[in-house]
Amino acid sequence: MITDRTQLNECLAYERSRYGFKNVIQYWIHLFMHMEYAQIWQFQKRLRITEFYKNCNHKIRFLVSLRKLNKLRHKYNYEIPLNVFDKGLKIMHIGPILINANAHVGQNCSIHINTGIVAHGVTSVSPTIGDNVVIGFGACIIGGCHIANGIAIGANALVNKSFEEQNIAIAGVPAKKISNNGTHSWNSKKE
Repeated sequence: MITDRTQLNECLAYERSRYGFKNVIQYWIHLFMHMEYAQIWQFQKRLRITEFYKNCNHKIRFLVSLRKLNKLRHKYNYEIPLNVFDKGLKIMHIGPILINANAHVGQNCSIHINTGIVAHGVTSVSPTIGDNVVIGFGACIIGGCHIANGIAIGANALVNKSFEEQNIAIAGVPAKKISNNGTHSWNSKKE
């Protein structure tokens, strides 16, 4: 949760670097050229600024920022509530994403399009997702399940139960463990 200007600046700098923008000028050039990551970053930056204003109780600034955020939500078809994702969110493409407001997602989450993290049942218990999780294209995480750190969720997976083992890959309908190669091993191959 972003509660002061220093945290906001650190969060923005970190997340901007995850999209490959070394500085603000590089971002503006990409935005002018209508490149996808620049447009996604425009939304994400507004999301973080709006969270900051809400958490610091700046009512007028929050309302103005929320209005700008809602325009971008409708433009890119993102339904991502405030204060759900910890630092390090990376949205992979422009397209529909639906997240429940009561869900909690840890640091360094990468999320693809057509995904949903939603509540289930009368109690409306929402999922909790750990750090360094990759959520594949079309995946749906339903109910009060817990996803451990470093899990890679495959494309079109339906996750309706908890996975407590770290650094594994899950996929299928319903989701089950398919390998011991989670996001940790994937990140080490990139280096």
